Amino acid sequence: MGWGVLGLLSILSSSLGDWHSALRMSAAKLICTLAGLGLSHLWRRQLQRRGWLEQPKRLPLAAIASGVAIMTLLQTGVLLCVDLIFNHAAIFDDGRAAIAINLVLVLLLWFVVFAIWTLCYAVALTRRRANRFALEKLQLGVSVKDAELRALQAQINPHFFFNSLNSIRALAYQDADACARAINSLASMMRHTLQTHHTALVPLADELQAVQAYLAMEQLRFAERLVFSAHIKDDVGQVRLPPLVLQTLVENAIRHGVERSKAPCQISVEARRRDGAVEICVANQGQLAEHSQSTRLGLANARQRLLLQCGPAARCTLTADAGWVYATIVLPEEAGC
Repeated sequence: MGWGVLGLLSILSSSLGDWHSALRMSAAKLICTLAGLGLSHLWRRQLQRRGWLEQPKRLPLAAIASGVAIMTLLQTGVLLCVDLIFNHAAIFDDGRAAIAINLVLVLLLWFVVFAIWTLCYAVALTRRRANRFALEKLQLGVSVKDAELRALQAQINPHFFFNSLNSIRALAYQDADACARAINSLASMMRHTLQTHHTALVPLADELQAVQAYLAMEQLRFAERLVFSAHIKDDVGQVRLPPLVLQTLVENAIRHGVERSKAPCQISVEARRRDGAVEICVANQGQLAEHSQSTRLGLANARQRLLLQCGPAARCTLTADAGWVYATIVLPEEAGC
């Protein structure tokens, strides 16, 4: 583009005078422009081969200046040949002093042109390299995020499967038919897990179905000790959240609520919109064990997955009040969840 603009300005400056002279001068300047384009192309290949611009902090300025000087001499030689052919060596018609001044000016002009070209190429190369590094950094960040999510998913599935097998084992010694129904429920839940394994976000309604299948199996073990209710507003059923996050919170409610209670224990799931966000709350009767030996891996896992997949504004909190424990997920509308 630079050589094109330079050639166009040269041709426009030659349009004065009679058309024959203007045509001759335009042809001469066009040849000089094409020669400059060819030399700059060769210079670019030389810079790439030598790698002189690959280390901006240690530029070989002497070598670059020498290259620019060589191109200046070659371009000046082309200009003199063109002047000889198209203008009968008019540059040598003046006196020696004028000839020397003209040659110095021509050399200085082309040195500045090639120096500016080299500077522009160096800037473009630096920006291109910075963009490439930024893209590679972004791709690396995406790869790290994907690997972290897969690791978190791998933590969830064994934890969930282990709890389910414990429930089935307890039923195997008590009721064979109930154990068979529990295995069917487990198969349904594992099918949901496999279907969502490569899915970043799933609708809340689908997650609730998987939770109900899990609770149906646990109901066989705990019978009347497990009392479950769900209150989901119609406008939040299609809200999307990371798979198995709701399942994780319900499992924690059973482990720290129902399992520790000898009386009927209520578990409820509520979802609604509030203050520009979607709020999902899993509540169970019981106390928040401050000094429990549990690692709370499930809760930490849920928080990390919400952070990675729904952004820093998404959160998961655990509170207790008046004999109830509340695990609350907040999904901001702008997170796209």
